[in-house]
Amino acid sequence: MLMLRQLAASASRRSAFARYASSTRGAGVAGFKVMEVLHAANTLEATGVDVLHMEVGQPSSPAPPSARDAAAAALAADEALGYTSANGLPNVKARIAQWYLDRHGSTVDPDRIVVTTGSSAGFVLSFLALFDAGDKVGVPATAYPCYRNVLRVLGAEPVPLAGDPSNPRSGFDFPTPSDVTPDLTGLILSSPSNPTGATLSAVELKALAETCAAKGVRFISDEIYHHINYTDEPSASAVDLPGALVINSFSKYFSMTGWRIGWMVLPKDDAGLASAVEKLQQNLFINAPTVSQVAAAAAFDDVDATLEGHVAVYKENRGVVLAALNEMGVDPNHVAPCGGAFYVYADLGAFGVDDAPGLCHRLLADEGVAITPGVDFEFDEAVGKRRIRISYCGAPAQVAEAMERLKRWWAAGKYKS
Repeated sequence: MLMLRQLAASASRRSAFARYASSTRGAGVAGFKVMEVLHAANTLEATGVDVLHMEVGQPSSPAPPSARDAAAAALAADEALGYTSANGLPNVKARIAQWYLDRHGSTVDPDRIVVTTGSSAGFVLSFLALFDAGDKVGVPATAYPCYRNVLRVLGAEPVPLAGDPSNPRSGFDFPTPSDVTPDLTGLILSSPSNPTGATLSAVELKALAETCAAKGVRFISDEIYHHINYTDEPSASAVDLPGALVINSFSKYFSMTGWRIGWMVLPKDDAGLASAVEKLQQNLFINAPTVSQVAAAAAFDDVDATLEGHVAVYKENRGVVLAALNEMGVDPNHVAPCGGAFYVYADLGAFGVDDAPGLCHRLLADEGVAITPGVDFEFDEAVGKRRIRISYCGAPAQVAEAMERLKRWWAAGKYKS
């Protein structure tokens, strides 16, 4: 009898633990599929398989030499790398402000700049400062998944814009001013876009920002892929546009993904928002990593010597990927207009593909090539199941080899489920 009571008590404790192990918010958040693909690829690679990584948007090049040297010097100094002001080191903010003057001709008050723990912290800070639970926030139907995932976790409602599931080009274009409806509290998008690589012109970006301002809709411009651009027009920034909040990062153009360092530029003359963001930063993050701030300030010294060379490599890789898809028979109209970033996004529905996660799993197992299924980027799962994203920010030889393996695998019909 004693044993039965002990077993019953143990079962009761397990049941209670299961019942209270996580919140409904935590249990309901969607996974970030590309990280799951990366984990599978790394696991396979650990067994000795030669894996070619085309799944994550992580440049194969290291941080700029100037950034690494500055970090090494800071670490070697016999002094604490302690807390900074919540909004960042003054010299980092000054270098970012100078970047806008040099690249965009924009004069930005450093007090508008908040240095963040990657752009991810920028999303959390901006969403918390701008939106309440239940607010509707417009998001392109095809977009970076963490927009909608984080908005949902925080109780806001992401609303898909500019999508048509019946169209192989659904989501390849940006929302337009006519998509900004009165029921929206906010709108977020990125140009260049992840996953499509599509870009907004300065005129198009201005029209969206001005429409949002006129209708009282908060506009967030994610500019993390700025200056990775293959069109004749430079990357257009919303930094001077009315009411716009800009988010950027050192991860992509500056090749500093693991350093977790980014920034926000707050709208002009919005003291209430600035105060809210600073207090949220103090409570949630305290400050961005100090050594990463030191490195970031120095990274601007290597723009011409190093970083523009990276963009030239990405452009070469882009041509290799597009040529491979063409040889595979993919209709160019079913490939997103990749004018920037370092991704090619393709709809393979014409080939009967309706299980992109399964296709990506088989390609990894058969050929050691890791790519990402479109389900990560789509509000409509059925659309995502016919799409793939190929990241081409690796070394040219690896990109070329990955495309040779993909073409061979495709020609053998192994993409068919």
